[in-house]
Formats: sequence, C-alpha cells, structure tokens
Amino acid sequence: MRQIILLIISYSVVFSSEIEYTLTIKEPKNHIAYVEIRVPVNGADSLLFSLPAWSPGRYVIYNFSKNIFNPQATNEINHALPIKLQDKQTWLVKTKNSQTVVFKYRVFANTLDGTFSKIDSGGASINGAGIFIYVKGRKEWPVRLQCKFPPNWKVVCPLPQQSERQWRAKNYDILIDSPIEAGTLFIHSFNHLDREHLLVFHHRIKQQILTIFENDLKKIISAHSNIFKQAPPYKRYVFFFHLSTALIHSDGMEHLNSCRVLLHIDPENMQTDANRDDAYDNLIWLTAHEYFHLWNVKRLRPVGLGPFDYSREVYTQSLWIAEGLTSYYAYLALVRSGIYTKDKLLSEFSGRITRYETHPAKTLRSLEEVSLLSWLFKGNIPAYEKTNTHETFYNYYYKGLIVGILLDLTIRRASGNRFSLDDVMREMYEQFYLQPANCYYLSGRGYREFDFKRIAGKVAGIDLTAFFERFVRGTEALDYAILETAGLKLKYLPEENLYRLRPIPQAT
Repeated sequence: MRQIILLIISYSVVFSSEIEYTLTIKEPKNHIAYVEIRVPVNGADSLLFSLPAWSPGRYVIYNFSKNIFNPQATNEINHALPIKLQDKQTWLVKTKNSQTVVFKYRVFANTLDGTFSKIDSGGASINGAGIFIYVKGRKEWPVRLQCKFPPNWKVVCPLPQQSERQWRAKNYDILIDSPIEAGTLFIHSFNHLDREHLLVFHHRIKQQILTIFENDLKKIISAHSNIFKQAPPYKRYVFFFHLSTALIHSDGMEHLNSCRVLLHIDPENMQTDANRDDAYDNLIWLTAHEYFHLWNVKRLRPVGLGPFDYSREVYTQSLWIAEGLTSYYAYLALVRSGIYTKDKLLSEFSGRITRYETHPAKTLRSLEEVSLLSWLFKGNIPAYEKTNTHETFYNYYYKGLIVGILLDLTIRRASGNRFSLDDVMREMYEQFYLQPANCYYLSGRGYREFDFKRIAGKVAGIDLTAFFERFVRGTEALDYAILETAGLKLKYLPEENLYRLRPIPQAT
C-alpha cells in the first residue's frame, strides 16, 4: 500500500510540474525576440527541444527553425549544459543531474501575416508556432508565459491572465494557439450572450464604423451560436485586426479563443451604410469565417488536428469540411442576420461557383485529394520555380463551399425540410467534441471523413454514399439541378465565362 501511495504522489508531482516561458523584446527595431524556457528535469538524463515545422490552420511545412539562432542551455545554477543539434528543428540537451534546464535562444521575426510573427518599433504580432520551442514528450504539461516588452506597449493575449504580462495555458498546444499582440493598440470590448469580447486594432477606426461593426458582430455571434443551440464555448474571445493599406496582402487565421484578420483596406474610410463598399464586406465576411472556426476545426476537429504532430505533415481528407463548410456558414450567418441581402448572397455564391467551374483542375483531382495535397501546393512553391499547379490544383475552399450548399439542399429535400446541414454540424459537435477527452488536449476526439458521411446520412434519412463518391471522392460534374429544390437556377453566360445563380421566376 505504501508503494502505491508513493507512486500516486510521484505521478502527481511530475504532472503538476510547469514549464515556464519568458518572451523578451529588448530592441524591437532589430526584429529579434529572446526566448527562455525553464523545464524541471524530473530525473531525465536528457531533454529534446523542438520547434514546429508548421502551424495549425496552415497546412504547409514552413520550417520555422530557420529563424532560430544562438541556442544555449544551462542548469539552475547557470552552469552550461551540452547541447547538440539533432535535426533541422530539434536540439538535445544533456541534463548532467541538474534539477532544471534553462533553454535560451533568439528568433528573427519580421513577417506580418496569419502564420508568421513580426516585431518592429511599432509593436509585435506573435504567432506561437514559429516562436516557442516545445519539450518532446512534455507538450501536455501546463505552461506559464511571461512577456517582457517595452513598458509603453499594451499587450493582449487570449490566455487566462495570472498577473500583469503573465498568462497560463493548460498545455503547449493551447499556448501556441493563443497569439500575442502588442504596441499602440486600440481596444474595444463588449458583452454578448454573457461572454466578453475584445476587438483589438493596430490602427484607429472611426467610432461610427466601430458601432456598426460591433452590432454586426453580435448578429454573427448569435447566428453561429444558434446552430449549436448553446452559448459560445469560451469566457472571453479576442478579435485581432490589422487593417491598413500598407499590408502587402490580406489574410486571416483562426485560433482556439481568438482570430486574426489582416486586410489591405483603409479602416478610416470604409463605407458601412446603404452604399457599403468591398472593404467592409471583406472585413465582415472574413471575420464571420474565422469566428465559425471556433466550433469547426478548433473544437470539432479531424483526427490529427489536435493534439498535433508538429514535426511533419498531418494528412486529412477533411480540409474541405474544415474550410469549405466554414466559408458556407460565414455566408449563412451574414444572410440569416440580415447583414447580407438574398441577392448579395446569390451574387457571392455565383462568384465562388464561377471560380471553381472555370478552373481546369476540376476534373483532375477530387475534393479529398486536394485536401491531402494542401501540403504541396498551398503557399509552398518558390516564386522562381516554374510549375503548372495553377492548372492542376484548385482551392478546396470553393468546391467545399459548393458541396456544402448541395449537401444542405439534399438533406432538406430528403427530410421534407425538417433537417439541414445545421443538424449535421450540431450532432458532429455533440458526438466528437462534447464528450470526455481521450487525450490531454481538449474535450472529445477527432473525427474521420466517414464519420461525417455517416452522420449526414443519418440526419438526411437516406444513404448519401453516392453523393460523397461522386462529388467528394470522385471528380464528377457537380449536380446543380439540386438547386431547383430551393427555387434557384444556375445559368452559364458563355460570352462572359461566368455563372449566375438566380431565383426561378414564379408562374403567375
């Protein structure tokens, strides 16, 4: 009995240990971050420190370790410990009977987008995957993060805050899924559905625009939450915005309890009235898209997308579900909440259909295949390399959205409009997320594509095997006749090489 008690005590000590990260920015104009990791040794002869090769939400091997330099290791009394590079992103440290290993390194960060990090005199945008090294075999350990930034900077992070500029995460995966924004920030907060929401801007936005944007966000939050028939699964959610014509390109990225939206627009001159312009439309749609990821992919997730293997590609056939259906629900939220008119929705769908139907690769690869091949083609080809991938690889966002429309209408038709894709998403969420955890990461477990197909068929009350074989696993032409069940007709305009989705005229 005494041995059992000692084992229990020993186990609890090991797993109550905490890994401490300190992120320091001393001279931001040099684009350098200093990172220190303090790890209890717990009797290990050596520890392996590794940096992710990719970032969740971006299915590309980026090899972030190319920006890491000057790694060092010491123990609790500052004696140097042997360190050896094992591969492109992993370092071995011999502990030599130490109680603590302190691993230090520097990171160059000067790229502003949804994946990388940027540090300059104006502030910092930190994406954890390219900044924070993890200890192999200890990603499940709790983490404490302290930021030592210039004192005049405001700092926002979606993690639970412990004290000024100090936060805690339940594990490493959650740490790097919690971006940090710092600098001269403009912060606006509001409560909705008994939840706190922060809007964090790096550039000023007019109060008139902000008021309209807040009201629209509340509508989107409600529309998405209504699908799952419960309040959003967080206490606080942070929307991070970079809105500036100085941005090279636009981007967006979902995170566990936050999202980042970067748009090449002028926030001071957006039109939000009846003459609303493309800038505001882009802002509200992209925000609706990233926010729906709160449920779809951040919690309801394919196998392998939480917890993560950061060392290599993690293949899934379900990116069309994660991204294409998220795009569909962004549009549904906008029209359900009255932000978009039905004509605007049909115009947007027409554009997506045109981009897919006029793409030469639509008969070359299935939707499953382009999901798997994201690792090859999505932003991973040097500009100087000559390829024909623009002709052989299409965007699973677009076809995934269209398949979502057709699947939704198929379910509605089969069930006499009693059920829809909403019921599929809700049941998937209940079966795969709102269940006890099978790992350290989050609640529930990951799903496979056949799980989605099975539940869709169950909700529809019919066998949907042929639908998925034709339009997801296969390369058959999409059956737009399904649209007629919703009173819609797709027309091709050959002189313009465009597709137009319009209501079928009603007989008088």
